[in-house]
Amino acid sequence: MKVVEVVKTYSKSIEGKFSAYDDSKAVVIIPIGQHRHQTVLAETKSINGTYYIMLTSKISNKEAISDVDIYEKQKNLLFGKLVIEKDHLEIRAYLEEKMSEQLIAEIFNEIAAFADIYEKRFTGKDIY
Repeated sequence: MKVVEVVKTYSKSIEGKFSAYDDSKAVVIIPIGQHRHQTVLAETKSINGTYYIMLTSKISNKEAISDVDIYEKQKNLLFGKLVIEKDHLEIRAYLEEKMSEQLIAEIFNEIAAFADIYEKRFTGKDIY
């Protein structure tokens, strides 16, 4: 699964902006609405010898988490899960090679929308 191709295809479909760091890592800036955007990093990861594309979007630094119910709210997510990575709360999901473009778009959209809602709630800003 070629991460740059996946991100580029999705970015074009939403009129977002994308940039490739290298063959294994790319980023897309997703327009959310109301003059807000959310950045999603896509990078190739190997888990037990199987390659996936890991999507990650930062929400806030962990000290800004003011709503512990966010962990309950993640139950409503179909694809994403919350993780704390390097002192930041992030939402993460994985793409598999056999997924359709429509499903990939739904996963990107869920990750970006959830991250933006809670980024705004916790920080009051459009940071990530």
